[in-house]
Amino acid sequence: MVYLIIRHSEMKKLLLSIILPLTLLLVAADAHAGYYEQGSRYYVYRNYAKAREMFLKAVEISNDGNAYYFLGEIEKNEKNFDKAVEYYQLAVKGRINKKYYKLAYWNVIVLTEQTGNYTGMVKFCRELYERTGDQGAKSKVESVINKFLWTDNEDAKQSYNRGIELKKTENYDEADSAFREAISRDSSFLAPRFELGLSELRRGRGGEALRYFGQVADRIPFYGEVHLLMGDIYFQREAYRDAAFHFERAMETSFLDKNSRYLVYIKSATAQYNSRNFEKAREYLTAALRLNPASREALLMLSAINIGEENYREALVSLEKAHQLDPDDTEVIFQTGSIHYRMGDPRHVREFDRLFDLCEGESDLPQKYNRAFEILARHHFQAKNYARAEKILRALPDGSRTHEQNLMRARASYHLGDYEEAVRRFERLSPGSDEDRYILCLAYAKTGHTERARGILAGLASNETYRSRARRDPVLSGLLAQIEEEAKAKSGETRN
Repeated sequence: MVYLIIRHSEMKKLLLSIILPLTLLLVAADAHAGYYEQGSRYYVYRNYAKAREMFLKAVEISNDGNAYYFLGEIEKNEKNFDKAVEYYQLAVKGRINKKYYKLAYWNVIVLTEQTGNYTGMVKFCRELYERTGDQGAKSKVESVINKFLWTDNEDAKQSYNRGIELKKTENYDEADSAFREAISRDSSFLAPRFELGLSELRRGRGGEALRYFGQVADRIPFYGEVHLLMGDIYFQREAYRDAAFHFERAMETSFLDKNSRYLVYIKSATAQYNSRNFEKAREYLTAALRLNPASREALLMLSAINIGEENYREALVSLEKAHQLDPDDTEVIFQTGSIHYRMGDPRHVREFDRLFDLCEGESDLPQKYNRAFEILARHHFQAKNYARAEKILRALPDGSRTHEQNLMRARASYHLGDYEEAVRRFERLSPGSDEDRYILCLAYAKTGHTERARGILAGLASNETYRSRARRDPVLSGLLAQIEEEAKAKSGETRN
């Protein structure tokens, strides 16, 4: 049996190390409770100066949402509305009683509306709706937007309502005429402009739709639906900076369900990525993955960003997650192979081989895959896997193969013993290097084109390397001997 012996002095130190922090916490808690209670009593008696003093001391000790709430109430009662909004915002971020939570939000909503900060009001309504599902917050925004869209001009309203009825019966041309008539009766009437924007969009006239939607957005910058529509139009036009702007406004002001918000995150990330704003794109992709951890689009784009920034390890993490979702996803395989290639990792061959096998026989492949296949073909050629190299090169689109790739095909044909095909390919390319001319010389000799072989060999004979190789080759050695004899005879004639 082992006994643990602690001296009295050590025990005292141990107890102090445990008790002292606990005591300090209890003292702080008591102090906080005391300040909050004192502040509450002063508030009841409308001694706002002392109440403010106590509540401020309470929030110094603890992030007390209740204390912040009453600080907001004090500032609201004293007409310091901006300060009140600031405290209410802090209240909902701290520890707060449920009964004060919604009240804090609604106070912010009412105060921002009173001060004409409608965009701020809509943001807080959306936040309240997303956190609590409060339908009143959504209805509040809809009522404010309708107020801005609508008009008091009865004639204009009558024309607009006629346009809506015509639209229901799919009499779109007549409906558009009624909407234009409504605008002519009241140029500030925005509802018919919105309808005309939808009509132009339905007809595929995005530019005209943007004109109408833009007029609405200028007057109602917190109208999320308009920003979504404009963002989509710009996105389809690949005007990514404009698309990113409107998607961001839409996310701040729209009441989106989970799936819709996910889609907007993905589009926003794509727009930011194409605008080279990678940090913002990463932010949206992270948000999208929180909503849908199995998002292939988000994982691949996040990987692409990391590849562009040479954060290869992080990119591989995203790709591994995407691979688990679909082991045969060619884009995942391509990106994984590309990273291994950049890192000098031989595993790129395995990935590119798998990519080629999955894509074999398919048309309209991404052009970037051709680069992977070129790398793969060169690897197999250098490894003397000539059949595999030739198969890969043959699969490349005819118009996309480079001169070097076609030369590689000619060499592969020779090494595979298809000398006639090697001759045809080399003759179309006019090989420039001595090595390729030597291979063509061999192909000519093996296909009975002796004179052509002699012509090439005569030109190479002055190079000791190729003369030695030809002398050891059973096909070319005889030709070389003839060439050398003829050279000697000619030299003798010259001396005579």
